[in-house]
Amino acid sequence: MIKSIHNQSVFVRKIPAPADQTPGSAGKKIVSSFQKMFDEVNKDHLKADKMVTEMVAGKNKDVAGTMIAMEKADVSARMLMAVRNKIVNAYEEIMRMPV
Repeated sequence: MIKSIHNQSVFVRKIPAPADQTPGSAGKKIVSSFQKMFDEVNKDHLKADKMVTEMVAGKNKDVAGTMIAMEKADVSARMLMAVRNKIVNAYEEIMRMPV
């Protein structure tokens, strides 16, 4: 679970800013990084949902594994929302700056 959190935070820090990039290319890279984060969070939630469904149906008896998957999905979603909120706050602060 901690490794997943670390991997998700690495996505944000690995956005390169080379001097020769065009204004639109930086935005595309950021969007690409967020798409990867959203995909990872979605994958965690789908896995947790599948494990819960299997446990309810009696196919999966691993209660601990199911609980861990559910917590991992919850933590990754909360982290994604925290990153999103920080970016929205930064954008709002930039928009308040006088030109």
